[in-house]
Amino acid sequence: MQIDGEQLLMAVAMNKAKNIEEARNAFVKFCSCYEERAAQMALVHCNKWKKPESIAYQIVQCAFQKIWQYPTFNKSKSKCKDTDRAILNWIFWIMVHELTLLSQSGDCSHPEAEDLPLITSPSEFIGEFFKDEYVSDESFERMKVELENRLSKLNEKEITIYLTYKIYDKPGRKVPRNVLNKLRARYNITQDGIRQCLWRTKEQIEG
Repeated sequence: MQIDGEQLLMAVAMNKAKNIEEARNAFVKFCSCYEERAAQMALVHCNKWKKPESIAYQIVQCAFQKIWQYPTFNKSKSKCKDTDRAILNWIFWIMVHELTLLSQSGDCSHPEAEDLPLITSPSEFIGEFFKDEYVSDESFERMKVELENRLSKLNEKEITIYLTYKIYDKPGRKVPRNVLNKLRARYNITQDGIRQCLWRTKEQIEG
């Protein structure tokens, strides 16, 4: 079944104020349909301008953050008759704008204020996941042991990437750029390498 990107953007726009969960669900579906294709366009465009792969993934993230904040696609302003192509063209020009901002100022439209940490262990994951709730020492220890058992066959890199994404990759909110940069620097890995590692780890743990 073909996803109607225009309807999803309308659902995001209409529900952000009154039903944030519904807005996030629509945005997740929109991202699942367009993010990978946007990344391919960004890689080609950045390669044309001799920009590294990391910049391509950064402008994709910047663009989708902007789309979440301003889901203002209007097909009547596009020369493309096909809605899907019109949306991709709209996303492309948002990414071009974000690349210009990055080149000029070193940041995109919506810079991140927080310097967020990587999540490297079950203890850190539980502490961050339940940071706004009370958890008894007994419950904390039980959850820690259970998570350690689930992660026992993974290496340190796989654990860190998996737990970090579990904390930060949420509906309507992608993993922050400063966190992605830390992962790339720590493991000398590309964004595509992170994606592949995450996919393999999820397959191993979640099936």
